Amino acid sequence: MKLSYLLLAVPALLCAACSPIVQVHESERPPAMTEQTEAGYLPVTVENIDEKGAPASSVYEQPPQRIVAVWQNSIETLLALGAGDRIVAGMGVPDAKYIRPEYRADYETIPYTSLENLDVETILMMQPDLIVGWASTFSPKVLRGTSFWQGRGVHTYIAPSSARGAANKTIAAECSDIMNMGRIFHREERAAALVDEMQAEIAYVKTQTAGRAARPRALVIELLGREIRSYGSDTLAGDMLRALGAEHLAADGAQLSLEEIITHDPDALFLVVVEDDYGSEDAILARLYDNPALQGLSCVRNRRIYPIPLYAVYSAGIRTYDGITIFAHGLYPEIYGE
Repeated sequence: MKLSYLLLAVPALLCAACSPIVQVHESERPPAMTEQTEAGYLPVTVENIDEKGAPASSVYEQPPQRIVAVWQNSIETLLALGAGDRIVAGMGVPDAKYIRPEYRADYETIPYTSLENLDVETILMMQPDLIVGWASTFSPKVLRGTSFWQGRGVHTYIAPSSARGAANKTIAAECSDIMNMGRIFHREERAAALVDEMQAEIAYVKTQTAGRAARPRALVIELLGREIRSYGSDTLAGDMLRALGAEHLAADGAQLSLEEIITHDPDALFLVVVEDDYGSEDAILARLYDNPALQGLSCVRNRRIYPIPLYAVYSAGIRTYDGITIFAHGLYPEIYGE
């Protein structure tokens, strides 16, 4: 079956989910996996994990040609490395407007994009040779385990920081992911440039704040209905605060009450916004700024509550840079002339 016919049929397959965020594009990309090897490509062995977090490795004899990418970090990292023309399906992004502007045009050319995942049978018909995602992507109820795909000649790559109980939710782990993708596609120089950009921002902050006696006191939270979750020291957000020299409040990652937030009285409060709330940041901030119980907080009086999208603080890929810069500007507005 030709890919264009398959893709035109996809919305019907998803009708039961009633997802409005689906884009299907006609594409000239070949419907079958190409067997050609790029000139000068040397086999690459990449150490990774399976869906349970156990070590796993893959040998790439040639760069993947037909990729299914799940979640924003997977998609945007591939776009940033110049491999966007190899993505046949990109899933997990609420809307194209949340893709970095410089990569948005390339994202729009991906034959199939949606917030929802395709089913296994449809993905098999797309004949991918690589699936990139989170550990949860390869759960039995989503796309099945990595062994299922590897038994069909399809490589899998999981962001290690997405594994349950992962201890490496760090900037270094995200940089390692980017470098791994660079090796797979022989785009090492581009991958290194993306990593260097992050390190340069951290170095700039350290230089500009050297010798300061008092560190900014920061709190990172996510609103979960009536509950308030603190992002602790074992999260990517926590590692960013550490790298930027902030005093991380509620670093144990426990649930918080409004009373505890008032007791902490952070200089800067960072509010993690999840996919369902993208675009509603102003309304969510207003709930905090207008809450009578919070009027005594320094961060409320000084208007220092900052939204930060989930894609910048969880398995963030190239958006790790966004997380670093959002934290840096919120912690040290004066060094950026703000």
